[in-house]
Amino acid sequence: MTQTIDPRRVESLGPAERILDTLLTFTDHMVHNRPGVVVADPSQPHGVRWSPATWKMVDGDKVYFRLDKRGKKTVETRLSGTVDYRKPGLFPEVAAWLYRQIAEVWKLDNEFVAHWASWAFTQDHRDLKVALAAFMLVQSRSGEPVREHGEVIFHDEDHRVVGEAMCLIRRKDGKDINPKLLLRVGDLLSLDVIAAINRELGFGRSARNPAMGRYVKVVDKWLRHREQNPKMLQGLVKAGYRRTVMALCRKCGYKPDSPDFFQVLRWRQKQAPDGRRSMGIGADVAQAASWAGLGEAEICEQIIATEPNYKRLVGMLPKEIGLTRAILAAAIEAGSLSDSDLVILTPTLEDLGLLAIDAIGDRWMAACEAAENQRAANIAERVKGRATADKLQGAADRAVRKAVAQEVRGLKVYVAVDVSASMNEAITRAKSYLSRFLQGFPLDNLVVCIFNTQARRVDIKHPSAAGVTHAFKSFSAGGGTLHQSAVTDVFSAHPPADDEDALMFWVGDQQQSGDLAGAVRDSGLRPVAFGFLHVAGNMGARHAAVEGTATALGIPCFRLSEDMFADVYAVPRTLRNLIAATPVGKRTQAPRESLIKVILGTRLLTKPVWA
Repeated sequence: MTQTIDPRRVESLGPAERILDTLLTFTDHMVHNRPGVVVADPSQPHGVRWSPATWKMVDGDKVYFRLDKRGKKTVETRLSGTVDYRKPGLFPEVAAWLYRQIAEVWKLDNEFVAHWASWAFTQDHRDLKVALAAFMLVQSRSGEPVREHGEVIFHDEDHRVVGEAMCLIRRKDGKDINPKLLLRVGDLLSLDVIAAINRELGFGRSARNPAMGRYVKVVDKWLRHREQNPKMLQGLVKAGYRRTVMALCRKCGYKPDSPDFFQVLRWRQKQAPDGRRSMGIGADVAQAASWAGLGEAEICEQIIATEPNYKRLVGMLPKEIGLTRAILAAAIEAGSLSDSDLVILTPTLEDLGLLAIDAIGDRWMAACEAAENQRAANIAERVKGRATADKLQGAADRAVRKAVAQEVRGLKVYVAVDVSASMNEAITRAKSYLSRFLQGFPLDNLVVCIFNTQARRVDIKHPSAAGVTHAFKSFSAGGGTLHQSAVTDVFSAHPPADDEDALMFWVGDQQQSGDLAGAVRDSGLRPVAFGFLHVAGNMGARHAAVEGTATALGIPCFRLSEDMFADVYAVPRTLRNLIAATPVGKRTQAPRESLIKVILGTRLLTKPVWA
């Protein structure tokens, strides 16, 4: 894949455009929970690519292997030369890129970032949420007094309150910043690359220590509130956050009000070398609960009685017993498994024959119905039964449809797929990608075609991956490239209704000299934006017909990357953001608001009353 990032285009973006660019470009993970290797990759916005990896001792030497997924198998590829091997944790290059995007928006419009952070808090994008919370805690709009002739005449806006609120507010839907994410906010601010950006912006006064802003203060408030509400602290321990809470205490130097705090955490205290500690030194703490020595039936009884979450359950299981059919059934009956757990465990449920039990099968189906990402599609490749695989794929299809259901109202979507000769090596990938997102659009508002020098409409008979795959299965690459044929041969015959806007979505490598602005103008379709899924062909990036046309028409072109499809969370999220980001035209009467208008209309977060 070749993706060029034009620095002049980036520099010309205003705050609204930079937010959209970040939401639609950012498809990587800021945190990797397994080891990997990093190599230079100019196609990535942050300049590098991470891949999972491992190492082995071979003839006395440490040899690294990249782990590549090929179908259902993982293939080890031996790496030679200098290898940039990374342990699990934050990915500094991605963190710095995302944080700098936020910083650039802040430099253009301080208040815009405060609204962006308040909006992001309600979304499911954890990396963006952590980066925005960290930034808001350290940025310089902190309620400082404004003076005239030595007298305070008013106080500046305190946008650090938004960062505090993001860290302290609890949400019933689980989209709040949990203890692990709260710890990650501090880890992010402690990175050298982030500290350097903060110094550039004038945040903090130390040339040696990273700027932490109100982070220590907000963690202290968070811990104090849970100490004062013991059931909350006990709930964190039960949910498996015991060590995370301990790490937060170390991060901010927390001193509890009572030694009971250490008892709940089962945290044995030792005296510091300087003798400064005075609470709970040497006191015995309760042993961790364990099911060691219990039989399978007794463990099932404990599960029903205590209702532990799945993570805690697995941690307490004796290795000699493991996750048996009866134990897993008891866990489902006790409600220990979340919807996500049930979908992930589908192969195990299938192997143990639990899906054939009506109550468990119904619970599993409900979990599939509630799926909000495309993990189910990946898991479908690992199950044996065709019926089970079909239900998982159906869950992934529904996740995409749910993601854009609200935003797609009042919008007619035109999709053109390049099948010219330059796409010979890429057409298989393009077809695979289409089956991951095209079913998200209502068929009544969707016009799809393929084109080379001529175009023909593609009839999708069912809004599912199977329906999309069937519609494209007979097409192969060949012929020249004439993008305007899609407009003149197909799109112009299906104009949008008077109360609809038009979004043209292009899939291909845009290898055509010139542009198609004249054909688009003559069609009378008046698109408000282009979407462009760049699928690299075999000719390299020599032309830019799609993006050049958008520039000529004076409309935005939202560019998506193939990497989006490697992340089960990215497809629904990015597709939703792309549709929401599409400008609302003058003629539309539909109840649709642009994403930027929604962000600007979001009320700034405020701290909870107890804080």
